[in-house]
Amino acid sequence: MSKNYYSKGSSQYSATELMSPPKIVRLREQYNDLIEMDVTKLIASQLGTFMHGKLDAKTVENHINEERLFVEMDGVTVSGQIDVQKITPEGVEIVDYKFVKAWSVMQNKQEWVTQLNIYRWLVWAVKKQYVSRLSICAIIKDYNPHENKEGYPEAEAVMIDVPIWDLKVTEDYVKQRLELHRNAKVSHDFGEELPLCSDEDRWMSETVYAVKRENRKTAIRVFKQKEEAEELAIKEKGYVELRAGEPKRCTNNWCGVAEWCEQFKGSQNVSE
Repeated sequence: MSKNYYSKGSSQYSATELMSPPKIVRLREQYNDLIEMDVTKLIASQLGTFMHGKLDAKTVENHINEERLFVEMDGVTVSGQIDVQKITPEGVEIVDYKFVKAWSVMQNKQEWVTQLNIYRWLVWAVKKQYVSRLSICAIIKDYNPHENKEGYPEAEAVMIDVPIWDLKVTEDYVKQRLELHRNAKVSHDFGEELPLCSDEDRWMSETVYAVKRENRKTAIRVFKQKEEAEELAIKEKGYVELRAGEPKRCTNNWCGVAEWCEQFKGSQNVSE
């Protein structure tokens, strides 16, 4: 499970790495030999890797599987490995496989949009081919056929169309991200402070106020505004419970480097 099958080839940045916060990328690079992980947490990702291998082994006419494309920009090589390129008369259709939980599909994750548009830009930059469609093939690991929540996936595997950006917008985004990473690397090499991760980078959840009543396990209602919660609490003869927002990426150490991050340590001290 601990064997890493992933390779970004000769590129300095993969598409997903380019999208990652510069602070996380630099800290992972610095503490790579010290990072520890419970090997059982790798099982889900390895199952996805095995499935990718199975899909890659299939040869289908007018389909290109698992091709990594490279582009040099401002002296830096960027790459992206595209799961499937389907060649059609209207253009290339890109499909990316995601092995996810249902909530990921329900969230309409913006990073999927960004990632696939970078792939589209790479196809244009390298092959000069027009990409007419971007899609996610989401395979739901925890699918429940009896779930009826709004937006819940209709099947164990669903196709999701991804909005297409203008190629100039994508190229500008790549240039901007390269500049951010370049500046972070220079700062890090000179022992300077790394740029802080944004709330979005840290997956910051909102602070909300739950109206509760004694002997009731669930909240009567949850509000974003304290005043609204207090008003209902008076009517219901209950009380208001503060549910403070938290940087879930940090507190759950999804970045892998939380123990070496001064920003995270600082936020812990503030909360305490």
